[in-house]
Amino acid sequence: MTTVAAQSSSRLRHSAVDIATALEMPPPTDEQAAVIEAGAAPLLVVAGAGSGKTETMAARVVWLVANGHVDPDQVLGLTFTRKAAAELSQRIATRLRGLERAGLWSPPADDGTGAEVLGGTPTVSTYHAYAGRLVREHALRVGIEPEFRVLTEAGAWQLAAEAVSRWDGPMEGVLKSESTVIQAVMALAGEMAEHVRTPREVIDHLDAVLERLEALPDGDGRGSLTTARDTLAVLRERRTVLPIVESFLALKRERESLDFADQMAIAARLTRSVPAVGQIERERFRAVLLDEFQDTSEAQLELLRSLFHHPGVALTAVGDPNQSIYGWRGASATTLLRFPSEFSGQDGRADVLPLSTSWRNDRVILEAANAVAAPLATEHVRPLRSRPGAGAGSIEVARLDSAQEEAEHLAGWIAAHWRSPSGRRTGRSAAVLCRRRSSFPVMLEALRRHRLPVEVVGLGGLLVTPEVSDLV
Repeated sequence: MTTVAAQSSSRLRHSAVDIATALEMPPPTDEQAAVIEAGAAPLLVVAGAGSGKTETMAARVVWLVANGHVDPDQVLGLTFTRKAAAELSQRIATRLRGLERAGLWSPPADDGTGAEVLGGTPTVSTYHAYAGRLVREHALRVGIEPEFRVLTEAGAWQLAAEAVSRWDGPMEGVLKSESTVIQAVMALAGEMAEHVRTPREVIDHLDAVLERLEALPDGDGRGSLTTARDTLAVLRERRTVLPIVESFLALKRERESLDFADQMAIAARLTRSVPAVGQIERERFRAVLLDEFQDTSEAQLELLRSLFHHPGVALTAVGDPNQSIYGWRGASATTLLRFPSEFSGQDGRADVLPLSTSWRNDRVILEAANAVAAPLATEHVRPLRSRPGAGAGSIEVARLDSAQEEAEHLAGWIAAHWRSPSGRRTGRSAAVLCRRRSSFPVMLEALRRHRLPVEVVGLGGLLVTPEVSDLV
């Protein structure tokens, strides 16, 4: 660690402020500069909402390139969606072009033949696409044919339905419909893959839990606590479904098919059991950015730790436990809080740096947000503070008698701000967040009554349109 730090210091030619000035961009804050100029060691950045994390990650790549720590094609960026990957890639590319124009960096020269030179471009991908690439390149090392078929969610559902319809084993105590059992099979298989567990491991653990719960006395001779009966019923149903999960997994193997969760689990197993895979990736990538780290699963954590927890890799994980959204598929905000210990080095736990200046909101809104988020406070998370020159802001609250009145009130408020007093469009936009998907139709009708253009983001929006609803 000392050697790496000394090398970083001796090779520092351009500060984060120097680069921002050369690119004619606003200077970074002290917090941003600390992240941008961090050394080649594991680093956790806890970035609050609207704190400029994407901009800071792009600036860190440019700083590493400008100071000769890495070449652009030695940079790997991972995030969850193709949209986020495209945005990060575009920002890095724009900054690198600016760096070249400013004379602070030169791309690789051609070999004299006039042919296009490969390299000079960072790799930015989704976590699952990266895992899929590892599996395709190295699957044979663990006995899996690389020419597997990647299942869409619909394809996986069809195989799960086939496994359920074929099943002729005991189903006592399972009162759910066939479609519900299919969904349960898919959910359990996905959770096991995300946690790198096999059906046999889950069955053994569940049997032990059931044995303990059924042995609890409650004084009525039934052998279980009254308050635990609902839990017992759910666990018994799950125990009955697990053999069908095994059949579903066997069916996927038989058809040489994998879904996204399978790819992640196999990639984690590959990197854990075949050290050569990690060596190849570390030779290719010397700077790694991990976006939205609070939403990584156990399989993703194991994969990334096996690959990049190594001296000399500038590994930067960015996230916020208060923004974790993927708990339904094995993710946990505690993954982010475990980063300092999971990626510790000889000098102790990995460093943690904050990004706590929000560039998105005015002061009163941030004060309200901090008050609401206070019960969620965890280690390393700081309250958000407003940007320099932020306005006071305002918050309006309404108490209404029904969901229909609430939707009408909100639609009227948006319409009043969307149009000027003369009726012309102001160019503003707004987002409405609903706690339940069932609220979408009521809100949509209210917005359309006010002649507002509206789009429902995500698959749920399609399901409330009449044509798709009829099809389903």
